[in-house]
Amino acid sequence: MTEAYVELADCGPGQFDIAGFLRRLAHRSVELLDAAGASVMLADNHGQLKLVASSSPGIRVADAPDPRAGSGPGPEAYLSGRPVTCTDLGEVPERWEGFATLARAAGYRSAHAWPLRHQDQVLGAIELYGADTGEYDENAVHVADGLARIATITLLRERRQQRADTLAQQLQQALDSRLVIEQAKGMLAERRSLGIDQAFVLLRGHARRHQMRLATLASQVLDGTADGSLIARPHQRPAGAAQSRQPAGAEQVRPGNGAARTSGAPVRSSTTGAPRSSTGAKPAYRSPAAGRPSRP
Repeated sequence: MTEAYVELADCGPGQFDIAGFLRRLAHRSVELLDAAGASVMLADNHGQLKLVASSSPGIRVADAPDPRAGSGPGPEAYLSGRPVTCTDLGEVPERWEGFATLARAAGYRSAHAWPLRHQDQVLGAIELYGADTGEYDENAVHVADGLARIATITLLRERRQQRADTLAQQLQQALDSRLVIEQAKGMLAERRSLGIDQAFVLLRGHARRHQMRLATLASQVLDGTADGSLIARPHQRPAGAAQSRQPAGAEQVRPGNGAARTSGAPVRSSTTGAPRSSTGAKPAYRSPAAGRPSRP
């Protein structure tokens, strides 16, 4: 008995084989309780019991119609969370008639069931079939109850581990996607001469317009397969297009030439300050008497 408990409690490392585990539970129950057969049922997400394992491939008693209606000890043990027994399949409640007919046809005369329960969680039930009528003694009841409890704890532990593994995988995928998106933002910012926030807005807008996942579009940006309108560099302005144009007829300033000269404007001499013509000739000297009276 101790060996059976250890076998059911220690599933070992690696991927959990739930079908193999429940088959071992059925076989161990038959061996330790001297039963003629056993079936294990688990509830799905909608609360409907399904036959998932048995001690013999020929056992199909748990396939009775609509197990949610309580057609047999297994479904009733699952619904009530307590052990259920039927010492004589010849005398059963009317609601069990479908189950009893199948059980008697298989050669069984009694049936017992224990819920797969831990605290307030009930996962399913295990049915044990006897070749003779009668009840289990107290010791057998304790053994069956222990097997059901250990099996339930193992199933719950594996379910928690599966949820933890799924969550860890989802978190890793989210981190990987975030890294790809950040790299794509940097590439777009460099190519399009944008800020990081502007690059993200551009990336997100493109993904929404084309109904794409942001991480998928980011991957395409990195490997160069994204839409060319998104990853192409902006067109460069032609050389000299930014230079301002001077008015027609104005003389272009040359290096070292100073301010631009206008045609015919007088220019003062650098030495005397006297104006001179644009041709460089000095103006004729005029006597004070020629234009105004002289001072005494």
